[in-house]
Amino acid sequence: MDPENTAFLSALSDEDKAFASENGWRGVGNVLESYRSLQEQLSGSLTVPDKTASAEAKAAFYADISRNWTPKEGYQFKLPDALPENFPYDQSFAEEAGGWFQEAGLHPDAAQALHDRWVGKMAEQFASHEETAREASLKQTETAEAAHLALVKEYGEPDSDSYQNVVAKADRAISGLKSAGVDLTNWFSEKGALTEAGKDGLQKVIDPVAVKLLAFVHDSAFAEDGLSGLGEGPGGANPFDKGNPNLRLQSELLESNPARARQLIVSAGRDPRMFGL
Repeated sequence: MDPENTAFLSALSDEDKAFASENGWRGVGNVLESYRSLQEQLSGSLTVPDKTASAEAKAAFYADISRNWTPKEGYQFKLPDALPENFPYDQSFAEEAGGWFQEAGLHPDAAQALHDRWVGKMAEQFASHEETAREASLKQTETAEAAHLALVKEYGEPDSDSYQNVVAKADRAISGLKSAGVDLTNWFSEKGALTEAGKDGLQKVIDPVAVKLLAFVHDSAFAEDGLSGLGEGPGGANPFDKGNPNLRLQSELLESNPARARQLIVSAGRDPRMFGL
């Protein structure tokens, strides 16, 4: 061993000799070489701001290091597993949020984690809304069926004259009131007496009292205006009757009073949609 290196090691304590041996230092030259290498490494490193650093210095430090991982082309988010089948994922909002994450310098893993939390929360709310809507629809269907049974119990089967007459009166009353500037359609829906109109434009009865009330209004206010009878042809015949149709009266009614025409069509056991209603 070089005498200089021997002198170097002999001047060290046992603990320092062990440390020098671990690092491969056999002399002053080795120590200087290691120090130069360490300086080169430190010259390219960042200095973490300490607790006394200003907010600007800390922001500059984070912006510097986040530049290495923030994707210039934007984040490519993956959808979490087990989302509801018809979940309305908002792709445009995800892209907008990705722009915010990029401005904040979020690491892709952190951005994906925030994305998943957001989507998960939206999925929970969506599932809750769907369940609430399903339960409301089921309850409304059950209530409508109960109302139908109540009307059948009091007036007979749907194809009976008594049943058809009371429903026809109710429909004429609400149509007559609407023509007079008093539209109760939405009011009855809001009060839970009728459903909102379906795709066919018809409503279902939820509260049979509404039918009785409208029938009473019909008899009290509209019985003398020519709306009370189902028959419109000679001798009170129904112009929509399959066995004895009156095409001229059909055309006139469809043009002048669609509401009355609809009731006559139903009374004749036919589908209003066949006549464009």
